[in-house]
Amino acid sequence: MDLRELIKILRNATEVEGIDKYKDEIMMLIPETKIMMNFDQQNYAHQYDLWEHSLQTVVGLPKDMKDDMIYLAALLHDIGKPDCQSYDERDGRINMHYYGHPKRSMEITRDGIIPGLIASGEKLTEDEQRRLLYYVEYHDDRVSLRMKHLRRHLNLGASVAEFQNLMKLQVADAKAHIMIPIVQQRIEICEKLSGEYAEELYKDILSGK
Repeated sequence: MDLRELIKILRNATEVEGIDKYKDEIMMLIPETKIMMNFDQQNYAHQYDLWEHSLQTVVGLPKDMKDDMIYLAALLHDIGKPDCQSYDERDGRINMHYYGHPKRSMEITRDGIIPGLIASGEKLTEDEQRRLLYYVEYHDDRVSLRMKHLRRHLNLGASVAEFQNLMKLQVADAKAHIMIPIVQQRIEICEKLSGEYAEELYKDILSGK
């Protein structure tokens, strides 16, 4: 399996089994993914282990997105969680937290996964690398319908289309959680920002409102 074959599998999969059957090949291509296998998240908002959660996120993305990097980012977005696990127990119930995991996931992707792929002969342009790292690092970024959040991402160097892609990733990620109220609220906000609403905000920014 090479990287483009993997992306094709991720893009076309409609159920997790369509990706999971290739997990050995995926681990050979991206050895860092091994840490996600059977990793129990032990968090009240999660019903899946880390690997299945990532696959659920991939299959939850629309299949017609133009940017291949969004599918790869969905697979890798939580790969930093095992390095960020912190213990919390209240009322006799364990509930692990993963503070800082988006940045750690980005660092693993930037410092390990991308160099490893390139060293093995895979081709990733600088702009593909930039987009992949953007999607991974900000997949859990808290946003609202206020203009300042879109402006912040534009200042980070993202385009409106890339921000909309990020919002679609956030929706897919959230839908791979247990549907508690805070998760449902996140889905509603990000779904709106993934469409024309973001373009309307951008017009307001350009007009100086």
